[in-house]
Amino acid sequence: MKEITKKPSPNESLRLRELIREIGIPLRRLQEVIDLRPEDCLAWWSNESFPLKIGYEPFSRITEMVGIGENQLFTGHYDKDLARKRLLGDHQALPARYQENQNSFIRNSVHIIRYITLTRGQHFADQTLYSLSVSPLLYQELGSQKINLTYFADLLEILQLKGFTQQELDTLASVIFLGLQETKLGKSFGESQNFHDIYTTLAKNFDYFDTNFEYKSAFVGKKYVLKTTLDLGQHAMLKESPENIRRLMRYRHILLAWFPYLAGMTPLFPKTELLRFSDVVEMQYEFDLAPNPTQPSKLLVV
Repeated sequence: MKEITKKPSPNESLRLRELIREIGIPLRRLQEVIDLRPEDCLAWWSNESFPLKIGYEPFSRITEMVGIGENQLFTGHYDKDLARKRLLGDHQALPARYQENQNSFIRNSVHIIRYITLTRGQHFADQTLYSLSVSPLLYQELGSQKINLTYFADLLEILQLKGFTQQELDTLASVIFLGLQETKLGKSFGESQNFHDIYTTLAKNFDYFDTNFEYKSAFVGKKYVLKTTLDLGQHAMLKESPENIRRLMRYRHILLAWFPYLAGMTPLFPKTELLRFSDVVEMQYEFDLAPNPTQPSKLLVV
C-alpha cells in the first residue's frame, strides 16, 4: 500500500467542482470549503471563469469533512459512497477494505493513535488516518466498535512509510498496557503473583483483544506453550502482503511479552517458531516461567 502524491495543477478549480458534485456537498456548505463570502462562493460556482486561485486548502477542508486523504480526493482514488456517508455525519463508517471479518476492537489501537499524537502531533495523526480513509472521529465513541486485522497491518505499514523506525514500531506494542492497567482486565492481571498467573489469566481472555486467531495453549513443566493460527482465507486483503503479515506477527510477539508489566513484573519474551506460512499462519510461542536469578521478576518503582 503506497501513498499517492500529486502536486497541484492549473486544473484545481475544475477538479474541485467535480469533487463537490461527486460527493454531493450542498451549495449552502460551499463557504466551508472555499472560505469566501457566501456571494463569492455562489459566483464561483455559477461562473467557471470566475477569478479564484485554488490551491490545496479546499481539498484539505473536504478531507476534514469526509475523513479521506486529500491526495485520494484530488486524484479520484476514493470511495464516493463512503465520502457521502461521512458528509452526512456517519464518521463510524469504514472503507470496504476494513469491513471484511471485523474481529478486532478499535479500542486496541487507541494507544497507537495517542503515541502518534504525542510524538508527532495531532495533524500528523489525523493525516495518517485520512491516508487510510479512516476518520479521526471514529475514536471519539469507541464502545465495542470493531474493525478487521488488515487495518492494524495497514496502520503499521503507513507509519513505517512515514518514517517510524523499527524501534518505534516495537514500542507501540508495549504502550497499550499503560491504558490497559486501569481496566477491569488490567487489574485482574495486576493480582498475579508470578508468570504462571499472568499467562493463566491471558489464556482466559484472548477474545478481549480479537477473535481472528485460533489459540491453543498449555503449561508444560515450567513452560507455557502457546500456538496461534490465523486463517488467511478469511483475510483476503491481508493475504496480499506477506511483509505486512510479518510486521503484524512481530508486533504480536512483543505484545505477548509485556503482559507481566500489568503485575509490576519484567517483560517475558518467548522463543518463537513459525510453523506454517501459506494459507494459514501458525506461530508457536514458548515462555520460560522459571525465575531468572540474574533478572528481577518485579520491576523496581522509584
